[in-house]
Amino acid sequence: MSYVLGIDAGTEAIKAGLFDRSGKLMASASSRYNTFFLNPGWAEQNPNSWWAGLINAVHECLKTAPIKPADIVGIAAGATTCTLIPVKANGNALRHALLWMDVRAADQARRIFESGHPALRYSLAGVSAEWMPAKALWLKESEPDIYYEADYLIEYADWIAYRLTGRMTLNINTITQRWYYHAPSGGWPLDFYRQIGLEDIEAKFPRDILRVGEVVGGLSERAANDLGLQAGIPVATGGGDAFVGLLGLGVVEPGDLGIVTGSSNVLSALASEEVHFPGSFGSFPDALIPGLSLVEGGQVSTGSILNWFQRNFAQDAAEQAKQQEISVYTLLDAEAQKIAVGSDGLIVLDYFQGNRTPHTDSLAKGVVLGLSLQTTRAHVFRALMEGIAYGMKDILDTFIRQNCHISRVIACGGATHSKLFMQIYADVIGQPIYVTREAEASLLGAAVCAAAGAGLYPDLQAASRGMTQITDVYQPNMQFHDRYQFFTQKYRETYQQLKGIMQDVSQHVAANKETNNDPN
Repeated sequence: MSYVLGIDAGTEAIKAGLFDRSGKLMASASSRYNTFFLNPGWAEQNPNSWWAGLINAVHECLKTAPIKPADIVGIAAGATTCTLIPVKANGNALRHALLWMDVRAADQARRIFESGHPALRYSLAGVSAEWMPAKALWLKESEPDIYYEADYLIEYADWIAYRLTGRMTLNINTITQRWYYHAPSGGWPLDFYRQIGLEDIEAKFPRDILRVGEVVGGLSERAANDLGLQAGIPVATGGGDAFVGLLGLGVVEPGDLGIVTGSSNVLSALASEEVHFPGSFGSFPDALIPGLSLVEGGQVSTGSILNWFQRNFAQDAAEQAKQQEISVYTLLDAEAQKIAVGSDGLIVLDYFQGNRTPHTDSLAKGVVLGLSLQTTRAHVFRALMEGIAYGMKDILDTFIRQNCHISRVIACGGATHSKLFMQIYADVIGQPIYVTREAEASLLGAAVCAAAGAGLYPDLQAASRGMTQITDVYQPNMQFHDRYQFFTQKYRETYQQLKGIMQDVSQHVAANKETNNDPN
């Protein structure tokens, strides 16, 4: 028997999973790590905690799975994108990584967008402060000593690949989707980087650029000793966790759209041709599957908002759930189930860490509109889920208006554990939502990359088809869909009405953060 190891390096934890060649999960484990929120809009992580977490997760997998290390024939990792690390040539990080949700580079993003360079075809509505050029420019302007000392600027997925193999590479997925790399026009847009003040950045890019599923190298002796595996196992190239997750959903044909839910939501559709339009990111040619373009939309804060609510405003629910021997989210779902569609007029904007698409507004903030003395915890919790679903509907409608064909919607991730949340999604968008056998699609997608790299399948498409399976579908209640149309429209209008106020307040707070942090 042959098995592959998939690694999903997410926002709150790193996961490891052992799969057979049919995509059946044999064992999995995860290890959490901390995120440091030093200022509003900032988010950092310590790369050393990533590797310690991976070691722990792999060892736990090996303890619980009836698998010998010698039976593992491939490894690959997906990780959060836009998680930027300045490193020395030996892979040592010079500072904490700037996490994907870190939007401190809002000013740099604005200036980059104002350049009007043709490379901005990927982000016609605005440059995201999450993306690598904005973060790199912030680093150069705000921490120049670290910027100039760094031998390389890389992302999380490529850092893991280096730690596994000792080879410094870049994957085609993240550099196309986050660094403005465009293979059809020659690769790096160096004149773009010169224009925005990063004229020296090419020297900080590893030279080797690999396709998703291409072998980086064999597992090094050092990494094998740390992980308890055999040296020499082929390590395949991964990419962004949400996009690797498309392979774990079976999204491999034009018209397929995958939704990876988690702390954030990423919506990605495959197209046979490049299509560029405001309100989306992309389309990104060859970023996942050669010959196909990937069109992306995304919500910065989704599951993280529910976690925020539970952590800060539902502590008693956690105790109640413990007494009932259920999860706290099961209890909150049961309460929210009793609230009518539209949460009695409560509307939430899910922009707690800004808006990724369709507005690409890093200064946008979360809003709860319609509170009254009759509002309960259940109202707010349901309204949070509905607001997240309105955000998804806003993105899908943007795709459809630009003739981006969507024939099938497939979802995975944390939200799929909640039947109420998934039904709200289906009712709001008015389309069936399919769910796969393996909820951890990013983990399975990494395993798909590993299987292709190990030669268990001839290519990524074949590996994805052979290792995924649809097991459930949420059909929309069209009566509820009609009722949700009103609230979806008011969700859109709320942003337009409050956009200027949110931006003014965000800029004011950022400009006066030192005074605001002074308790006197």
